[in-house]
Amino acid sequence: MAEPGKRELYRVGDLVLDVDARLLTRDGVVVPLPPKTFELLVELVRRAPGVVRRQELLDTVWAHELVNDEALTQRVMLLRRALGDEAKEPRFIASAPRWGYRLVAPVERVAVQGTPPPPPAEWRPDDSRVTRLEATIATTRRRGRWFVGTTVVLAAVIVAGGLYRVLGRGRHPIDSLAIAPFAAVGSGSDTELLCTGIPATLTATLAQLPNVRVIAGSTMARYRGASVDPQKVGRQLGVRAVLTGTLAQRGPVVAIDTELVDVEDGSRLWGAHIERPVADIFAVQDEISREIARGMRLRLTGEERSRLERRTTESVEAYTLYLKGRYFWNKRNEKGFDDAIACFRAAIELDPSYALAYTGLADCFALEGSMEYGIAPPKDAMPKARAAATKALELDPEQAEAHASLGLVLWEYDWKRNDAERELRRAIELSPGYATAHQWLAELLAEQGRAEEASSAIQRAQELDPLSLTIATDLGLLSYYQRDYEAAAQYLRAALAMDPNFHQASLALGLTYLQQGEHAGAVEVLRAADEAVGGAPPTMAALGFASALAGRTGEARALLDGLLAASKKHYIPSYYIAAIHLGLGERERAFEWLDRACQERCSLLGTLKVDPVFDPLRADPRFAALMRCVRLAD
Repeated sequence: MAEPGKRELYRVGDLVLDVDARLLTRDGVVVPLPPKTFELLVELVRRAPGVVRRQELLDTVWAHELVNDEALTQRVMLLRRALGDEAKEPRFIASAPRWGYRLVAPVERVAVQGTPPPPPAEWRPDDSRVTRLEATIATTRRRGRWFVGTTVVLAAVIVAGGLYRVLGRGRHPIDSLAIAPFAAVGSGSDTELLCTGIPATLTATLAQLPNVRVIAGSTMARYRGASVDPQKVGRQLGVRAVLTGTLAQRGPVVAIDTELVDVEDGSRLWGAHIERPVADIFAVQDEISREIARGMRLRLTGEERSRLERRTTESVEAYTLYLKGRYFWNKRNEKGFDDAIACFRAAIELDPSYALAYTGLADCFALEGSMEYGIAPPKDAMPKARAAATKALELDPEQAEAHASLGLVLWEYDWKRNDAERELRRAIELSPGYATAHQWLAELLAEQGRAEEASSAIQRAQELDPLSLTIATDLGLLSYYQRDYEAAAQYLRAALAMDPNFHQASLALGLTYLQQGEHAGAVEVLRAADEAVGGAPPTMAALGFASALAGRTGEARALLDGLLAASKKHYIPSYYIAAIHLGLGERERAFEWLDRACQERCSLLGTLKVDPVFDPLRADPRFAALMRCVRLAD
């Protein structure tokens, strides 16, 4: 700050900055600057040679004004242009990546007493440094020639057009985005949970916008705990913008530093430092969502803005319990489901109108009753899933996740495929970026033999969730159902390259090898998968089936006996026992167990129409009856 009685005058490189006169000159020639750009330069000069944080500049230059981080980026660009500076080789203003800016030119305070001199009689704007429009505006302001009425309106239009040409060139809307998990700073009771939960919530919120591709949270979860280079990650995922951030929790306060980066040139589209009480976390998420949309230059309709501002609960505690529930649900094991159910129920106790928590319950029950996990008989689990999804939609008919969850039950358990398709398409209509809905729709269509539609849906799912192992496996299964075994094997090997321990891809690859006549290769792949998971029913059944076809009857029967013994202790899907009988050529026993599977409402019977495993049975009249049982034939 200036001392009393002393003018605030600086030499900045080859420039002279007179703060009191609001004048910047170079060799006697005035370098005109708009007011905010001038104030920005003053703040950098006063703080030189130190780095000034972006948020500090926003708070100082735009005090009491609501602006986003892009305003600062644009002003720095204007200032550099006026000074003849370059960002790559700065002589005046250097960037401190992800932090702020600093003045690198030498700064000398000039001791001068007295009042500032009057402005020059005539300004001589250096047009090579600044646009003629800005020079004219600056000169007019210094001379005091202000016009009123129509002249002012016309000037405003001209200025707006000029700034659009200067600042808006090439600034088309950005149509794709990835939101990385935030990096935790320090430790807090829920820090890690919020580091994944807030980005996941932002992803789900922005996925509702129809013209933006937002990478799914399951893909972005692979970057958890990693140092994220926005440009590198953006190029890997094929998106135009990446949001990164850090989060620290200090008692009741959460501090977030976040940055939205343009992948093309690494420029900062928006960024902020936010410190708020945890109780204000919903307001923080709303603010970030709005600023991301602004930073990406999206033109939103009123309805789209309303979608971004919709809140699923007003209870922070219930929201935290929901995040914990999803954390446990993603473990995909019996204990994880039990813990998740407890969290979702606790969230509902705190907020009985929390529709998303009911959707979480539906997803837990649905997976418990699925053939992949086989934790509970479908007749026990699936009605609970249906009830929870229905309740969610009663509370919030516009919730995409609930429509998808109900669609899953209608498809896999009720076998009401038309109704299921309607629910899944409604989910996609409400949230075009919801990858899971696209994936489930693809699987439903594939089972009905609608290969072209299924291919389109699964490709869209992969665009949204490119690192999803289940979607990568589905690409292989769709080719397998179409008897394109070479393509199927390529897709499935690519899935295993991402994670060699993903047993679903191993199962599908083993079945593909069997159809190619590579029995030994199939047995090798399936045995490795079975050993890796410790003898789970799905891998035991697949290995038993392959061993029987490979002529290893003793091994097949040992696996069959193991499943039968286990079925006396806990639920084992009848489908798995039928599969080994089928491999052994025991058709009567195979049909007997397939009939039982139909009574159990086994979801895997949905593939009867397209799975080549069943080709040897298609001429048998009992197969037609089985198709009618699962509502795949009249």
